[in-house]
Amino acid sequence: MINPNKELAIVVLFWNNSDKTIKCLESLYKQKKQKFSIILVDNNSEKHYAQKIFKWLKKNRIIKLEIKNKNIEENQFNIKKICFYKKNKINYGCGLGHNFGYKFCLRNGFKYIGRIDNDMIVPNLTIFNLINRMKKNQFINALSPKIMFVNKPNMIWYSGTKIGNNLKMQKACSIDSPKGHKDNKSYKGLVNTDAIAGCASIMKASKLSSSGLSDPEFFYGEEDTELSFRLTDSPESLKIDLNQKIYHHVSATVGENWGKNIYYNYKYRLLLIKKIGTFSDKFFGYSICIIKLLISSMLIFNLGHSSRITQRYYGIKHFYQKKYGKYDRKNYTKINNFFKKINKKTNIMDVINVIFTERKI
Repeated sequence: MINPNKELAIVVLFWNNSDKTIKCLESLYKQKKQKFSIILVDNNSEKHYAQKIFKWLKKNRIIKLEIKNKNIEENQFNIKKICFYKKNKINYGCGLGHNFGYKFCLRNGFKYIGRIDNDMIVPNLTIFNLINRMKKNQFINALSPKIMFVNKPNMIWYSGTKIGNNLKMQKACSIDSPKGHKDNKSYKGLVNTDAIAGCASIMKASKLSSSGLSDPEFFYGEEDTELSFRLTDSPESLKIDLNQKIYHHVSATVGENWGKNIYYNYKYRLLLIKKIGTFSDKFFGYSICIIKLLISSMLIFNLGHSSRITQRYYGIKHFYQKKYGKYDRKNYTKINNFFKKINKKTNIMDVINVIFTERKI
């Protein structure tokens, strides 16, 4: 029989954000009925962000235990209010950043591993209900709740994924609009999904171990869809529990640099095609991305195209140059600064200015 204190571990990754991380942790430590450990992974944040979190932990009498190379004593998992802390050497990005927490969970024999991103707020019984759902349905390898907006709590941000032809068109695979849509009685029960939402999910540790951890070639975006592909045994393997809600500060993790986010979208959707796409997905996906770039070039006097052409160009270029996760981890600051001047109002003259005056990436 499994130790109830080692049934579940939840990995929370943060980078340069203490306020949302504290609110997330606060909601997790208020969870009822379900025992679990929290593994807080610091993606090489500036020191003052971590210090603020440590101060909050101390104020709430939560023991911080730093994860080092030595083994954790078994009795330390029995402490009710403890936070296992690991600081990454650099900002590894989303997928690889979580892997250090996942390895700790696997090494210490947890049955289930959760990922709750630091910009989430979790209602009191959510974790208990999700674990119960997995216990009653042994065929489920991974599960996500319905994800709502923090600032618009009646609006759904995520209720499932359908890949279909989205890879061919480099579109988001979520079935929901990025702006969300109103919740109603039809969004209830347990439903199939082609991918879990990485930002809020629980996985079987045994399946995660056998399928492999997050792919390090991804830096930000699409890593959860690729991992879901490997977690899938059957159409019933991945589920969304629409009866359970969690609340999300959308895009808080990567920041407000719109141009950079669009660049990541273009590049990592192409990488997703490469990783999980069929021959047809690759043939149409690679062709259509070039066609879209040519169309943007012809319609560059239109803001809808001029504001995206730089990201589209570099996304395609860097994909074919194989500048993936390792490149983004090394050049994060350069990429961030390069795309800062690009927004939804960027016109042709702004594009020319960026290309000829900004430092190249």
